[in-house]
Amino acid sequence: MLLTRRQALKTGAVAGLLPLVPARAQGARPLKVNQLGFALGIHVPTTAALVDIMPTMGYAPTIQRMDQIRTLTQTLIAGAAEIGETDSITVMSAVEAGADLKIVSLWYMHTSLVFVANADKVREFKDLEKPENVVAVNGKGDITHVMLFGPLLQRGVDVKKVNIVEIGGSGARMQALQSGRVQAVPVHFDQAAELAKRGNFKVLLEPWKEYKAWINEVWACSGAWLKKKENERAVIDLIKAQMIAFRKANADLAWYTENYRKHVTLPTAKDATQESLKPIWEGLSKSIGAWPHTIDMKMEYWNDLVPVYRQAEAIQGKVRPDQIVETSLAKQAAAELGG
Repeated sequence: MLLTRRQALKTGAVAGLLPLVPARAQGARPLKVNQLGFALGIHVPTTAALVDIMPTMGYAPTIQRMDQIRTLTQTLIAGAAEIGETDSITVMSAVEAGADLKIVSLWYMHTSLVFVANADKVREFKDLEKPENVVAVNGKGDITHVMLFGPLLQRGVDVKKVNIVEIGGSGARMQALQSGRVQAVPVHFDQAAELAKRGNFKVLLEPWKEYKAWINEVWACSGAWLKKKENERAVIDLIKAQMIAFRKANADLAWYTENYRKHVTLPTAKDATQESLKPIWEGLSKSIGAWPHTIDMKMEYWNDLVPVYRQAEAIQGKVRPDQIVETSLAKQAAAELGG
């Protein structure tokens, strides 16, 4: 079963900063990287790209793990890391506050989260406006909240009438839904399948079917750092490594299983088998399309998402996406890699 960030942090015993310093090959270019303190199934290819593929390309990443997106973003602003894992909402909010940050690549496309509802209480989308139908999200203004807005607005739901509460952790939200305390929740797609076996629960929304691209976690760096040619080169190579890993993950369950065992921080990861991982792998690779064959940083993705971010009051909308998102490096990486 996929776990939430909070569960993964607890079960993986990750707290605060956990430095991971791979052996440095002689003459390799150092690269200071910040990464979330946990890795789930959806993170496997990009983690493998950073830890395993980048060293074969002449880099020696020094990875510092942290448990909060905001902390990761703050260290990028402070110059304590060269490049790091964060999310587009946090980056845009920081830039609105005066930070010099650029989004240069995706960690993956879309998300493994879906919205599940009690089908006895929520028969149609307008039922979410009823005060007795409570929707639980991880946190107001975060992705579990924001990604609900676009589909509901398109379906004529008055989002101001939706009764939203915060429940951290998809496992806790599953329990709240089953007990009847709430009537709709975001959980991981495999958890939704488990819920369907336990009662009259239905998948209400699948983000990968609602958005051209739901952009969640991204690679970001400072704009000043990116202006140096050697740093631009490092980002291009990182994106190439990602695409190599994405293609391996999509094509080869055995490769994915091996790297899942190696890089996922859950305590059960080392015991995973191809048979046990196949439903998760097929869901992420085939249904969701989490690992695109070619990373394409189309500006239209963010142009579609920014109004949703703004309507959810996650950002103010003072800065245009083209002032934050750098699209040329992914294009260069794709051209060099080919295929």
